[in-house]
Amino acid sequence: MKTRSASITLVLLLTIGVITAVSFSLGCTEQEETPAEPSDNTPVEPVESAPAEPADNDSVDAPAETEEETSAEPVENTPVESAGVVPEESSGSPESSGVDIEDLEPISAGNIQDTEWQWTGFQDSDSPDSQIKVPSPEDYTLSFFADGTYYIKADCNTGSGTYSLEGNRLFLDLPVTTLVDCGPESMNGEYMSLLPTVEAAAIEDGQLVLYPGNEGDKMFFINGGKAER
Repeated sequence: MKTRSASITLVLLLTIGVITAVSFSLGCTEQEETPAEPSDNTPVEPVESAPAEPADNDSVDAPAETEEETSAEPVENTPVESAGVVPEESSGSPESSGVDIEDLEPISAGNIQDTEWQWTGFQDSDSPDSQIKVPSPEDYTLSFFADGTYYIKADCNTGSGTYSLEGNRLFLDLPVTTLVDCGPESMNGEYMSLLPTVEAAAIEDGQLVLYPGNEGDKMFFINGGKAER
């Protein structure tokens, strides 16, 4: 009887030991797999992710900006100022005066010097079939001299300058003149503005014909006798 009770007791102890060992093993496994929950008394603060610091310029090259990403500032169109550019003076070319120099009858300085040429009319390129008549040709004269100077009378004003004649090419420098107001009927202004633009000259039917720079314009002069200084 005692032996039987001892066997039962031993079986119970073994059973209890096995159960205890299994429970302990399961408890350890659950403890490894299940994360520990935070305690009620200790608040868990969320971990902030710190922004990554930029790498050194030596190690990482910055990406190149494309033309679309970079907006170019508008460039103002500033007019370029010409530095000391002087407008070209008339070159005396046949195209500018509207006459072919080679077609003109050749003249020499002797053909025009020491004569008082009197301005009789003006032919405008806008009206080639008509001629503007000068009321008093003796008041508008032009005289050339052998020393390269010329003398003019422009109504109530007088003046002089220098000239050059090469073949039929005639150039008159701006004259030094008096500046008297000759009245509203005077052609002083027209006469003084035309002479410096002359580019060619010819003798036609005894008349002196001057060709100003404007294409097709002509000035007509008759021989008024010997010129006096």
